[in-house]
Amino acid sequence: MKFICQCQNLRQEIEYAMSFSSLKNSLSITSNVYLENNGDLLTIKATDGKMSFVSSISVNTIVPGATTVFCEKLVAVMKNMPEGEIEISEEGGKLTIRPTEADTNININLKTMDASKYPEIQNCNESLYFSLPQKDYAEMIDKTAFAVSEDNTRFFLTGVFMEKKDEKLVLVATDGRRLAYISRTFEQEIPSFSPVIIPVKFLQSFKTISSMEGVFSIAIDGDTIFAKVGDRTISSSLIGGNYPNYERVIPKNLSYTCKMKVSDMEKAINLNAVLIESKSKRIFVDLNPEGVMVSGESNDFGDSKQIIPCEYDGPTAKISFNCSLLLPTVKKIESEFFKISYNTPTAAMVFTPEPEKDYLFVLMPMQN
Repeated sequence: MKFICQCQNLRQEIEYAMSFSSLKNSLSITSNVYLENNGDLLTIKATDGKMSFVSSISVNTIVPGATTVFCEKLVAVMKNMPEGEIEISEEGGKLTIRPTEADTNININLKTMDASKYPEIQNCNESLYFSLPQKDYAEMIDKTAFAVSEDNTRFFLTGVFMEKKDEKLVLVATDGRRLAYISRTFEQEIPSFSPVIIPVKFLQSFKTISSMEGVFSIAIDGDTIFAKVGDRTISSSLIGGNYPNYERVIPKNLSYTCKMKVSDMEKAINLNAVLIESKSKRIFVDLNPEGVMVSGESNDFGDSKQIIPCEYDGPTAKISFNCSLLLPTVKKIESEFFKISYNTPTAAMVFTPEPEKDYLFVLMPMQN
């Protein structure tokens, strides 16, 4: 093979591809990136067996061909190559990379592996794809993915649940102590599909390759999910298992609501988190019509408290939260004000922006 291309164009695609390759095993062919040039296109593929990446860029093909090369080393080389055109050729088990500028004395040789040994990457029937706005879907990911579980013994909770319900697209994530929910209506028609659990890495990869402009295409085919963004296609195996009934977790007919500023609560949490026990991470939130008191206690270092303004006409309630769950939840609320709604100080609490939007968070208090 032999072709000429712009260094920066290839560099970007190889960097994307690296997160899809098996970096832990440099001897495996799935640690390599697949390169195939034909006509005016170079096809780039990467897979770790569960997730896959396929892309293409414009090149000037001199000799068509295909090969694979260790992705991590190729990325490192490309990051240090000068901008402009580069010539890449493969012969005798070596990939040669050099700038086309005559006065540049750079010549890189990387060992290759036979392209015929590279695993086949699954394709999806074009009829299964439907379109969604990139920005909206990225926002839905941002509002949910942070709440997934990191406990691999409950693997079905390590992904984001997605379903179509009442003509809306719903994304949900929970780790058993908190839940994030968003339900959004789109102008585009969403076909019916069976509910799925999507690995977080796939959703993060979508955000990475997304331009946040225009639409992208998404499809579910059996136990695999696909997304096409421009000339890039990513895919992933879905997570198996039965997702819990999230609707039962979201409390209804809540008795009390306390409204306050997001910025006030975020600052109070950060300040009082300095003086909480590092093991329990317990922070107190006392609701009172005269103000919300956020406080921390540490046997070794002392205690702290801060009162922030609120709108509340319910009974005095002392609630304790895990600070590492409370702070990220508050940070995800994109509004000047938010509400905490509840029935009892020990039951699930619902966090919503004020005015309400299409998302909410549920947080379980810590037991005293």
